Amino acid sequence: SYRPISLLSSISKLFEKVILNRMMAHINENSIFANEQFGFRHGHSTTHQLLRVTNLIRSNKSEGYSTGLALLDIEKAFDSVWHEGLIVKLKNFNFPTYIVRIIQSYLSNRTLQVNHQNFRSERLPVRAGVPQGS
Repeated sequence: SYRPISLLSSISKLFEKVILNRMMAHINENSIFANEQFGFRHGHSTTHQLLRVTNLIRSNKSEGYSTGLALLDIEKAFDSVWHEGLIVKLKNFNFPTYIVRIIQSYLSNRTLQVNHQNFRSERLPVRAGVPQGS
């Protein structure tokens, strides 16, 4: 399975980091993530989540309750992000307009091109997914 890798300049990487920090501040200040969400949160690892779930199961078992667990793993989630839907979500969560516009600009008019040895494909539009590899 191959996926495009986005190559960014150092200044673009720095800019990306600044925007991420501002987005995370907005998320934390507005409690957008549920307490149970451990992905994409500083200081919350999969190990912490496994311990939390294990403790819940043990607690329920000691009280005579059964515990059901449903897990969802979305294959290639970052490759299939719907751009327009993401922008709608950002607006619904009241992200500052300048951040929404930056993300919208970042995702619009993207193309990919395959280069392999002496072969170079034509540029193709990217209509879904978020850039990875920077």
